[in-house]
Amino acid sequence: METMTKTVNGFDVEAMTGTVAAIQATPAIASFEFRATNKWISGAHNRSYVQGFYGAGAEDTSRTEPFVFDNDEPPILLGRNLGANPGEVILQGLLSCMTTAMVLLATARGIEVEAVSSRIEGDVDVQGFLGLDPNVEKGFKQIRVTFDIEGATEEKKQELINLAMESPIFNSLVNPVDVRVSVN
Repeated sequence: METMTKTVNGFDVEAMTGTVAAIQATPAIASFEFRATNKWISGAHNRSYVQGFYGAGAEDTSRTEPFVFDNDEPPILLGRNLGANPGEVILQGLLSCMTTAMVLLATARGIEVEAVSSRIEGDVDVQGFLGLDPNVEKGFKQIRVTFDIEGATEEKKQELINLAMESPIFNSLVNPVDVRVSVN
């Protein structure tokens, strides 16, 4: 007898329920450690690798090959456009995490989402980074996220936006994070 997997918004509902139940039974498995490594190549060009991580109480070995990301700057910022710059990577990470959070948490609440698209913009004044003006912040001054959500009432759209704001990356950016830097 063939069984059909019930999916909502592309998520396997039974798997989601099982994951939540497992975390409720053993909260320690909710702790994850994500990692990346990076190698400088030349000029502004460097390459990042993402493969292993620790989660659900064990080292994950499901990724047999690393994800590889080239990072660079546009020529105006002395790069060669060999990849997105780190600010763009942060924006992309924020946007994708907010989208995933929205849809995942909507699924957990039984809310079907018809379609979501989004865009993000962030303002940086490089005078701070370059040390040209000590009064200019070195990071983003403002980040603007806009979602287009189809097939939902205004009330439901606001609920979905609130779910997106539960994103771990959103919360890492809007709340202070303990970042420690060391050298070997």
